[in-house]
Amino acid sequence: MATAGLPSPSLSKGEQTRQDILQAAIVRFGRDGFRGTSVADIARDANVSGTAAYAYFNNKKALFLAALDEDAAAAISEGMAIVFDESVDHRWRDGLLFSLVGSVSRHPLARRVLANHEPDVLDRVVDLPALAELRKAVAARLSVEQSEGTVRPDIDAAVVGAGLVSIILSLLMTMTQLGEHAPEDQATDVLAVFEAALTIR
Repeated sequence: MATAGLPSPSLSKGEQTRQDILQAAIVRFGRDGFRGTSVADIARDANVSGTAAYAYFNNKKALFLAALDEDAAAAISEGMAIVFDESVDHRWRDGLLFSLVGSVSRHPLARRVLANHEPDVLDRVVDLPALAELRKAVAARLSVEQSEGTVRPDIDAAVVGAGLVSIILSLLMTMTQLGEHAPEDQATDVLAVFEAALTIR
């Protein structure tokens, strides 16, 4: 059972309660799914009253979507840090890809949705706020590399950056849906495509 985390000095009591509910929702929804989870289950896991969750979320669907956004943002932030790391050369693309592949296993709700166990909200994935931020970050990094002469100058960094993120997302969905049957070299193949598309010839 999920339990509420330690209070953060940077959060108000209300903000901490909302965060506790979200964390409990991520675990419950990730394990039991939308239909197999009640708001009462989540409130109990978060150590709050049965009605407290409704003070922050209008209904179960709103709580589910907020939990998905939160879990996906946490997973994506691991890769985002690598994109912003100027000490890493072109290998940031490798780091981003492998970081996201690894992070999915640590984020149960994001993994569940990517694996298509919640088909009613699968379309939400492409509109995740954190994913939009990742597209911007990748585009900005490519633009910097263009100015440094390490990436082809004839590409649109914004378009190609969005494309790279879309390819990574497709890879994550394939790997989570195939599970142990997913080809082991898929990530390496995707990186080869990235290099072929970006390298100056």
